[in-house]
Amino acid sequence: MADVKKQLEYSEATQTLVGQQRRELMDTKTGELMHVDQITKMVYGSKNFWKCYLMDFLSVLGIMDSKQVDIFIYIVENTNQSNNVFLGTYDKIAKDVGVSRPTIAKIMKKLQENNFIKRMQAGAWLVNPNILMKGNDNKRQILLSYYESEEPINEITMSRTKRTPLLNTDRPDPESVPGVEVKENED
Repeated sequence: MADVKKQLEYSEATQTLVGQQRRELMDTKTGELMHVDQITKMVYGSKNFWKCYLMDFLSVLGIMDSKQVDIFIYIVENTNQSNNVFLGTYDKIAKDVGVSRPTIAKIMKKLQENNFIKRMQAGAWLVNPNILMKGNDNKRQILLSYYESEEPINEITMSRTKRTPLLNTDRPDPESVPGVEVKENED
């Protein structure tokens, strides 16, 4: 395999590595030697690239004017790639993009109505992974489970990571439970 990798050539247009190697194989039944050309092709797919689904993207763009597009682009550029969360208060967006708060409120409302973002809490938004995400399909499914849940996002995060404590401090004192005898250890 090491010899093959040395002979691979990368094609930027198709994002593939292609190589060819002449090999000699022996038929174990007849002892016949055969010469074959082994062609190796490695395709680099969509893993860990921003994906923007064109039809959904165009429908989002179709509802906005130019200042709103500036806000939309700001959201896309500042969305956390690992969890699809955009952090930005109206004041921060207004300062960074140079638009008024009413324009920001208008576009944020449109983006929510058109299922591009979902409000998590003040200044925190979850971007729909069906429209924009970075990563593979497995990651997309995980992000979708959060996005499509009816539970508030902050509760989902807590409930999915909550673990039962090793020591349950909510249990009653054994001496206060009727019919339970507590024996002292004699060391």
